[in-house]
Amino acid sequence: MSELKQATQQNNVLNETLLLSVKQVADTSRSSSSSSCSWLSILGLLLLAVNSGMAIHRSRDDPWSVAFIVSTFLDLLLLFFCLQMLEKTPRNSPRRTHLKIAVWCLSTFLTVMFSYRVAILMPLAVAIIVWVMSLSTTGAGFYLFFIYRDEEVEKNAFSDDVKPAKMVEGP
Repeated sequence: MSELKQATQQNNVLNETLLLSVKQVADTSRSSSSSSCSWLSILGLLLLAVNSGMAIHRSRDDPWSVAFIVSTFLDLLLLFFCLQMLEKTPRNSPRRTHLKIAVWCLSTFLTVMFSYRVAILMPLAVAIIVWVMSLSTTGAGFYLFFIYRDEEVEKNAFSDDVKPAKMVEGP
């Protein structure tokens, strides 16, 4: 019987150690993500800018295409900026709600713009499928951002009062 208690105590110590290490990893990832943009992000944005510039150059005779390219490029820049700000904002801040609204609106705009460009090239049946997928994606994003709340996850997510699960002793 003492072996069972000793194993239970070792299990509890291992659980506490595991929780502490998970919290440390989460804290270091938060602190590293709260620093300035990484070189990989900057490289990606530079490639996006060069690609957009080339697309504008190829489409210089079509003002609607140029407007599409410029608006989607600016939308992506704003979306990346808002996502970065959303990651840095504390969980209970009212600013977080405003940033969620901005992220949802920017991503919805991007989805609608690309759906429109794809749908005008497709036959009617495929265009309907494209629009249904676009609307379902937008609706699911709205639901997950603003309606769905997992209180248990939000309450216990890396909080200090989380205690490790204890092993139940048998008969």
